[in-house]
Amino acid sequence: MGAATIVTLVAVLVVVAALAGYLITIAATLRDVSFTLGTILIGVRAIANQTLPLKGVVGDIVSDVAAMDTALKGVLSRGQLGAGGREALPAGGARGRRTRVRR
Repeated sequence: MGAATIVTLVAVLVVVAALAGYLITIAATLRDVSFTLGTILIGVRAIANQTLPLKGVVGDIVSDVAAMDTALKGVLSRGQLGAGGREALPAGGARGRRTRVRR
């Protein structure tokens, strides 16, 4: 073997060792990333399972709000606007006179 062959083999060995080092580093990094993603996935699934009962409660709230909206629209449609933009109240209503008892 000549000197050029030995130098070539040593250069190839150095390149292969460098590539192996980089690949080992990449594999270790990917293993850490995979572990972190697995931990995050477990956390997200736990949150999803804990908030699962909220679907029914939120549905009940939505139906209650819709019922209130319908009732308030009915009240609004019955009311008429009087002078000054205030709602007209029937006689003896909340804005009627109050008698004070003096002592």
